[in-house]
Amino acid sequence: MHITSDIHLHSNLSACAKPESTPAALLKACRDQGIRTIGFSDHLWDKAVPGASKWYQPQDVDHVLSIKKALASDECQELSRGLKILVGCETEFLGGKQVGISRDAASLFDFVLIPPDHFHMKNYVFPADVTDPDGIKTIMIRRFMEIMALDLATAVVHPFHAMGFTPEMPYTVQSRISDNEYCECFIAAKQARCAIELNGCAARRDETHGSGDDQFSPEYIRMMTIARECGCTFSIGSDAHSPESIIGGVHKRLERFADACGITDILQL
Repeated sequence: MHITSDIHLHSNLSACAKPESTPAALLKACRDQGIRTIGFSDHLWDKAVPGASKWYQPQDVDHVLSIKKALASDECQELSRGLKILVGCETEFLGGKQVGISRDAASLFDFVLIPPDHFHMKNYVFPADVTDPDGIKTIMIRRFMEIMALDLATAVVHPFHAMGFTPEMPYTVQSRISDNEYCECFIAAKQARCAIELNGCAARRDETHGSGDDQFSPEYIRMMTIARECGCTFSIGSDAHSPESIIGGVHKRLERFADACGITDILQL
C-alpha cells in the first residue's frame, strides 16, 4: 500500500513537540515523503469543558486554531501547493464521558482525534496504583468502548498502546486481549464510523518478539488484522513531534506494516 496521508502531526503549538516542529518544517518533510493530505492535530483541551490539567490549560481552542495564521504565510502557502491541508486536534479522554472538547468546539476542526491510552498522565488520565497488565487491560478496553459511545472521534489514536510503563508493557497487555475482545471493540468502532489509527508506534521494531527485516510486533499485527477483518477503516498517524521521524521514513515502515496486516481501506477526509 502507498501511504499519501498523515493526520496526526504535532506542530510546536503542542507543548510536547520540539521547537523545530514548525508548520513549514512539517509541510516540507511530508511533501518530500510523498504525503499529499496533511492533518495538523495539536493537543487540545477546550476551555468550555472543566477538568483541564495545568499542562493542558494553555492549549485551548484559540491556541490550536492559531496554526491557521502560520499556514497562511507565503512560505506555507508555497509548500502547500497541490496538497490538502487539514486542521484538526488531539484532545484528551479521562474516562466515562470526560472528554476535553465540546461538540461546539469540535465543529471548528476538520477532524478530532481521541486517545484512549495516555496512561503516562498518572492520577489524571490513569490511576497510578494500577500497574499490573490485567488491570491495565481492563481499563484500556473500557476506555475504548466509552470513546465509541461518545460518537465524537474521527479516529481513535494509538489504540491499545499502554503508555507510561516499561517498553515491554504495551505488548504484554496486548497479549492478554483475546481475539473476541478485540472484535467487540472494533465492531463498535465500525458502527461508530470511527477510524482506527495506524500509529508510528505500531510499526516500531519489537526486538524481543518481532521477526523478519522489519521486526514488527506480532501482537500489533494480530490486533490490526482483526480490526481489518471487522471492517474498520484506518487513519494514518506518524504522531510526529518533529520533522525528524518523517524524514527518517516512518511512512514507509507504516506502508510495510499495513501490507503485513492486509490493510487497504484508508480514511479519506
